[in-house]
Amino acid sequence: MTEPAMIVSLDFELFWGMQDKCELSSYKDNIIGARKAIPLMLDLFKKYGIHATWATVGFLFGENENELKQFFPENLPTYENNEVSSYRCFGNIGTDEISAPCYYGYSLLNKIKYVEGQEIASHTFSHYYCREKGQTVEQFREDMLAAKKIAEKKGYSLKSVVLPRNQCQEDYIAVLSDLGFIAYRDEENDWIHEKVRISFLKRILRLIDVYIPLTGKGGYIPFIEHGIVNLVGSRMYKPFFKPLFFAEKLKVNRIKKQMLHAAENGKTFHLWWHPHNVGVYTEFHLKQLEEIFEYYTELNKKFNMCSLNMEEAAQRVMNGVL
Repeated sequence: MTEPAMIVSLDFELFWGMQDKCELSSYKDNIIGARKAIPLMLDLFKKYGIHATWATVGFLFGENENELKQFFPENLPTYENNEVSSYRCFGNIGTDEISAPCYYGYSLLNKIKYVEGQEIASHTFSHYYCREKGQTVEQFREDMLAAKKIAEKKGYSLKSVVLPRNQCQEDYIAVLSDLGFIAYRDEENDWIHEKVRISFLKRILRLIDVYIPLTGKGGYIPFIEHGIVNLVGSRMYKPFFKPLFFAEKLKVNRIKKQMLHAAENGKTFHLWWHPHNVGVYTEFHLKQLEEIFEYYTELNKKFNMCSLNMEEAAQRVMNGVL
């Protein structure tokens, strides 16, 4: 039986992941709160020996707008809906971390990189959408090259990728392999994602599944495709949802049961979230995460479950351990 593992990954994007969904004024508390929550999460990771991947939007590697624009691809994504393009924001948001703290975050990277077990990875350069109409696979390649180049300038060698909204496509995964990435996080492969085509119904079923098990256990054996390791996301840690406040205990128990199943069966469990998810009700969320990590330590002692970031997990898969 393979060694059981828990992977933790975070989509580190500040407001770049929300700019096409809402106005900054309506979500600013979450983003500013995320800046405060990140050091607290790092303290939790250190306390419980949690290794985690921080999939970082390439824009966050830039210390100011002038530096960032040096890495813009010549061939920008030609989305049919220009509202999804993050490039449209420049000129209106401020030019650095002081004037635009919801868009720039280089100082936060400097906090993360000094904590043992933390991997700085890619969330594409521009929060790129691989399934958006109008863009091309070649534009995606240029976006990922830009992500690698700005990271390399700052001393980071990117090995893992989380694609925004888990928008994975076969041709795009092949590009990642060609560019030297060794791991990516695929979306959950349960029946809700695979069979439900009505978006509203899918959202409802996914929400219910957070609290009550409609899908499987979430544990799996990682595998290699197109020369890159597929590290499927098992469960997103959902933030506090006020209308269902009474079900929060069910949410945590759902995660813990999935962790136990993976530990007992020599499988991998992959938990993920966005830092801005815990930017409000931060103390409440950190207590829940601590409960999850405390349970991980029990599984570590009983089943030798290990905590891995995505790069570490991929290396083990390639060595035949996971």
